[in-house]
Amino acid sequence: MAIEGLGVAGSFGNSLDALALAAHSLLAGQPFAVNRQADTESLKAYMPARALRRVDHFTRMTLLAAFSALADAGLTSADLADTGIVLATGYGPARLTFDFLDSLIDYGPEMASPLAFSHSVHNIPAATVALTLKVTGPCTTVSQFETSVGAALTSASAWLTEGRVSRVLVGAADEFTDYLEVAAAAVANELPSPGSGGRRGLMLGDGAVFLLLHGDAKRARHGFISDIVFSGVAQADPIRETLFFSGAAPFDRSAFYDYEMYDFSSVYGHIPIAMAFDIAIAAQALAGGLHPVVQPHAQVRCISRDSFGNTVAVTINGVQFDA
Repeated sequence: MAIEGLGVAGSFGNSLDALALAAHSLLAGQPFAVNRQADTESLKAYMPARALRRVDHFTRMTLLAAFSALADAGLTSADLADTGIVLATGYGPARLTFDFLDSLIDYGPEMASPLAFSHSVHNIPAATVALTLKVTGPCTTVSQFETSVGAALTSASAWLTEGRVSRVLVGAADEFTDYLEVAAAAVANELPSPGSGGRRGLMLGDGAVFLLLHGDAKRARHGFISDIVFSGVAQADPIRETLFFSGAAPFDRSAFYDYEMYDFSSVYGHIPIAMAFDIAIAAQALAGGLHPVVQPHAQVRCISRDSFGNTVAVTINGVQFDA
């Protein structure tokens, strides 16, 4: 699958350059700025403020990353006649979910907030993107915690292979909330040190990533997704010469992967859809965007693993790759 466009929104900033700068600074041991939440004010460049009045933070991040991916590809909504949408998320619109639960507890099922309930449904942000961009192709949301991104890419690959669409907007989003921060800290502290995956003391993530994928290799601007592999507890058939970018890092990684590894979770925080940020960073690295701290490679393998031992590995090849 050719990566035609990329868009990001996160606590590090809202551009590929900002993401690459933060990743470069991390590896070089230099300070870099990270906010607690993504700033979505730049969404007003794509939509009028009035239209955003009741749009929640999760959906704003999703819209901003989607618009950014289109702009990166040099396209507009008029070019999306034969396009599908797949959104990956670990927790969905968590803030509105907790708002609905609060209203349910406070006022009972008869008076619980219908607005909070309707917007807490996981597929609402993807549907909002589809309505905003006038996309009439298939639209779905996948929620499998740390393997959500791999599952979304698998769906996109199936659609392109079947010829259902010629393009797929694959997005990933999760948001920060105080409740999740408390829960994540409690879970991390209960894990044995080798199994915490670096999550102790790691800020909870907040952000979104969108990839515009095309079945035509000539459309590639940021390389290709050439392989998606799911496995159990064992290693995901590692390729020794590739890099290893890990967000939700598996326990005792050195026991499973003995090639060059990088962990950029300090850039985007502890977040289930970390793999999407890793893919965006990988695309930058393949193009030399992290030089000289990371030498350009022919391919990068991104790996994410959930607490149940399920592993997904996604291989990204540079634009020189012959699809």
